[in-house]
Amino acid sequence: MYPRTVNEKFLWRKLFDHDPRFVILSDKLACKHWVSERTPDLSIAKVEWVGVSARSVPQSLRGTRGMVKANHGCGTNLFMEEGSYNEDAIADVVDPWLHYDHGLEHGEWAYSKIERKIFWEEEIRPASGLLTEVKFFTCGARIPRIVHIGGRFGEMRANAWELCEDGKLVLSDEIANVAPPDPDMQLPDTIELAISIARKLGAEFDHLRVDLLFDGFKWWLGELTVYNQAGYMYTASASDPESELSKAWNIQDSYFLRHMNHTGLMAVYASMLNKRLLSES
Repeated sequence: MYPRTVNEKFLWRKLFDHDPRFVILSDKLACKHWVSERTPDLSIAKVEWVGVSARSVPQSLRGTRGMVKANHGCGTNLFMEEGSYNEDAIADVVDPWLHYDHGLEHGEWAYSKIERKIFWEEEIRPASGLLTEVKFFTCGARIPRIVHIGGRFGEMRANAWELCEDGKLVLSDEIANVAPPDPDMQLPDTIELAISIARKLGAEFDHLRVDLLFDGFKWWLGELTVYNQAGYMYTASASDPESELSKAWNIQDSYFLRHMNHTGLMAVYASMLNKRLLSES
């Protein structure tokens, strides 16, 4: 297998590149400590409680605002409103999360290695204006694509940006697939700080999606994603081997090829792939 496009590289990562750090990055609890060691100035939502059942949430948290989440997958977030708490209804939603194996269902190896837990996290609330999210698609220190999302809890809109080599940000010809574009939505004034944070977190990997939240005043950790949208990007350039997006992701920097301690047929494959990549670099 010789992956050339972004989407081929996601599939290749699922099959071959089992970097043990991916387990930490994919664990919504473990990644907090990993991130804080590298970017201590980035705000990180406080964890109020960790358990294995929604029914064991402490009485002190019930009826308060917050987020109940599972640590081992995506789409497992439940907003808790102030002043009400229905244990049965919440358990019906939350407890089945622990039985869902994202790794098995989507071939996302790292998720299958996470010890599954439920946790209560403080809500990140906007200090000014509305909470927005910025997704940075990093390839080492390069950031070939940025997606800025507004209106997460209402009418969503999203703009896609490209970060040029001279540091200039320009709107991408490939719109974001998560929501319609909004020409009036501006990037936060402190986007350069967020770019430096994303670069620092992504620098250790051949590819990593770094999601940050902006509350109008400061930047918060959203999540780190090893397998974008279960291992796919819904843009034409992600399926084009000649696109700048596909070329930016250099799998020579992957754990699989940087730790050449394979044996048998896997060693033969790794050697052949590395030689092919070297000959074309």
